[in-house]
Amino acid sequence: MESTELIQFYNHIKHWPKNLAEMNSVVEKVCSLLRASYVAVQFKGPESDFFSLQISPDLQSDLQGDEEGFKKWVQLQFAEKDPGGLKVKLFRLETEGTPLSHRSSPFHLTVGRLGDLGVLLVATESPLRAKEEIVFTAVCEYLRSLSGVDQLEAALALRSQFLSIASHELKTPLTSIYGILQLQQRMLKVKKDEPLAVQLERQQNFLAMVIRQVERLNELIDGLLDVSRIHNGRFMVEPSDTDVATLLRDAANSRLAVIAQEAGVKIHLDAPVSLSAWVDPVRIEEVITNLVMNAIRFSPEGGVVWIKLNDDRGTIRLSIRDQGPSVPLEDQERIFQPFERAQRTGRLGGLGLGLFISREIAQLHGGTVKLVESVAGKGNVFEAELPVRNLHRVSA
Repeated sequence: MESTELIQFYNHIKHWPKNLAEMNSVVEKVCSLLRASYVAVQFKGPESDFFSLQISPDLQSDLQGDEEGFKKWVQLQFAEKDPGGLKVKLFRLETEGTPLSHRSSPFHLTVGRLGDLGVLLVATESPLRAKEEIVFTAVCEYLRSLSGVDQLEAALALRSQFLSIASHELKTPLTSIYGILQLQQRMLKVKKDEPLAVQLERQQNFLAMVIRQVERLNELIDGLLDVSRIHNGRFMVEPSDTDVATLLRDAANSRLAVIAQEAGVKIHLDAPVSLSAWVDPVRIEEVITNLVMNAIRFSPEGGVVWIKLNDDRGTIRLSIRDQGPSVPLEDQERIFQPFERAQRTGRLGGLGLGLFISREIAQLHGGTVKLVESVAGKGNVFEAELPVRNLHRVSA
């Protein structure tokens, strides 16, 4: 094996594969480079999961048409032959009881880690020679470095996206506050002879607007602090005996009602008189606020947000239905990531943190938050599930 072949591999694979076709190309090149019977990669990353298999022509004819059974057998090897903390590990792989039972000789399996998320399998007729082992290790190291660069680029892109969204969202209420105060200052100068009652009413209206914008600023900053605590493992819940139904009614009939009215959206609430659970009242109110705000944000003016709370055999179900545009299938899991927002039109802005934080809170209580329905022309249903008494975890 010439060193130029390894250089050619490096020249051909210059970035971490972005899709299955590119990963298939990587596996094909590794199979050719090491003259392997088959090569497989399994990678489970934050953005994409891959399982890719390349079979040599000789082995292809040896399978006698049972390629699907062979594929399932190879997939099992990732769990059985995981190198653990080692970067590279060697195995002797018997074929008895497999789609290749008719073979008399075993495979020699070389297994390498591609960072913490991936494994590379290379099966050969005979053990790799010292030079081939060096090449295999070099390939693993190279792919690990590409994966690391890809994750770093993703982190930098996320930071850039965060700075862009945060600066815009934080500036919006500040601009409103500045404009309201300027307007109030002008009013005080030009309307000195106005009746006191009129002045007081106008000042109260201005004050209410400023308070609303300050509350919005506080929400944005709290969201950023929550994400920081989650990433640092310091996000906690403090459960107590809580009447979730009362908590929901208080939130829906006060601040959320004001926000809905401003947006021209009606709230329809269906909840029992009382529903107690062992939960953190502050955090559960945060879940309620985030999910209802999300529904108001995407519902059209004149629309309705339906909120339903019930006890389903020991599990609290909080369902929020909106009348907004459907969430594309490819976005339905992504919207639960921080700073991610589906390609829909929201009228109230936001950092794209509400769904992420809500799911984290639910998971700390042993539950979850998910999108259970999204139909074009009908809207979306988000659902929070919480066990009534079981606390699964206490911190993220």
